[in-house]
Amino acid sequence: IVEICTVGIFVNSVSIAARGMLAGHNMTEVKSHVVDEMPIVFLNDARVWFPYNMVAFSLIPAHIRPTTTALMEAVWQTYISVRSNDYQNSSPPPSLQ
Repeated sequence: IVEICTVGIFVNSVSIAARGMLAGHNMTEVKSHVVDEMPIVFLNDARVWFPYNMVAFSLIPAHIRPTTTALMEAVWQTYISVRSNDYQNSSPPPSLQ
């Protein structure tokens, strides 16, 4: 739980912000978007990673755990990508031509 409340919040916030800035959104839009998205991301982080860690460290053999964690992380990063690109109420980013 400590990891979710510390590292999870920091890493997910940085990831969402970086993806927004790389997509061409200005810093004000990105900050607002991170503030809007983080409550649900935090809740889903706890819903996904706490149960997974309980299962992983109690039932999954150590030699298989890196593979299952990598698969979970791939799914999680896909979710973060979806959340970070959900700028419903903001104007589209400028073209990068």
